[in-house]
Amino acid sequence: MDGTQQFVLAMVSIGGGMVALELAKGLVKFFTGAAGRERARNITLKDQRNEAWEDAEKERARADRMQSRADREARNRNRLADYASALRRDCTEHGMDLDELRSWPVLEVEPVQDEERG
Repeated sequence: MDGTQQFVLAMVSIGGGMVALELAKGLVKFFTGAAGRERARNITLKDQRNEAWEDAEKERARADRMQSRADREARNRNRLADYASALRRDCTEHGMDLDELRSWPVLEVEPVQDEERG
């Protein structure tokens, strides 16, 4: 046999030996119950992954609801401010003196943030 044939024969032998070794490992795991434990662990990991995805979806939905609630509150607040302004204008147009109306409320000012911190 020349060098190439010997090399090919050696690779086939090693490959066959590796297949036989893996087969033996699999049979040992099967008969000792390790394969079942690994399968159960993999199923548990899948369940954990699925639960994590479900939790993430619930959190995204909750955040969307919170954003919607904040948007709805802002729209309602603007509507009330517009209504109050229109009502004040209607009162002055129908003869009420500005001194008779309540003064506008003092609004809180948003704090100024530094550009470095902000």
